[in-house]
Amino acid sequence: MTLTPKTDPQGAKHPEPILCSEKDHEIAEYEHGYKFRLHDGRVMPPFIGLERYKMTRSLPLRNTDICFVSWPRPGSTWLSYILVLLTGAEGKSLRDCYHWLESGWLYERGEEEIREAKDPRIFVSHMPYDMALGGDPSQTPCRYIYIARNPKDSWSGWYSGSWDHWLNMFMNGKCHRGDWNEKNILFLQYEDLLKDTRTGIKNIAQFLDIKLSDDALDAITAKASFSQMKGDKFTGMSDVKEAGQFYRKGKIGSWREQFTVAQNDTFDKLYKDRMSNTGLEFEF
Repeated sequence: MTLTPKTDPQGAKHPEPILCSEKDHEIAEYEHGYKFRLHDGRVMPPFIGLERYKMTRSLPLRNTDICFVSWPRPGSTWLSYILVLLTGAEGKSLRDCYHWLESGWLYERGEEEIREAKDPRIFVSHMPYDMALGGDPSQTPCRYIYIARNPKDSWSGWYSGSWDHWLNMFMNGKCHRGDWNEKNILFLQYEDLLKDTRTGIKNIAQFLDIKLSDDALDAITAKASFSQMKGDKFTGMSDVKEAGQFYRKGKIGSWREQFTVAQNDTFDKLYKDRMSNTGLEFEF
């Protein structure tokens, strides 16, 4: 395995891996203790082993399946709870109500158990869109929801270790799950869902052909509020001891507490260069 170091926008070379593997799928490590695996040339977290990765490629999907795809920290736990409320999925905790195939760390369900799960199955994936559950989304019967959040808040809400090193890796496409910069897809923005949660939930329900009364819509909106979820045992993720305080602030603009002025200027230049032709706008 060979990774070619890039030069970041400030002119500094990205560090080469200090532990290299000659085979795809094996764990390697950058300096600062940042471990990863390569799957089909993409940088992935070390807990996504080859067996779990293959399962995400081969699991037969149904037209009742729902898969939401996202970069880490876009409000995926929030959205998963909205989907649980909309579909009436049942479980002892929120994590019992959905499947995260790629992760063998938090979600240890085997393929047979997932195959036998009742409809509708809700799947979570933080893989790049073209590597999402089932392979090419255009070739599967599953319905996909993509939720995005402005990349500054996503990245500053996910980082650990050295912030400067973490930001350089992100801007050079060397972080987990590759570069952040993909008919049956509903595209959501975290900021829109936060500002008008009721309308966002209504749009999700319409996309999934779920009929809701106004009272049911109001009830789901109330339950899916950030403050309600944070203090609720069902959604509090207290069973994930390694996660520490799972919920952070959830607000728009919290990236300002991490980015320096120089880092913000550099990021804005990179963002404009990569995103100017997409028509996609975020509220920062």
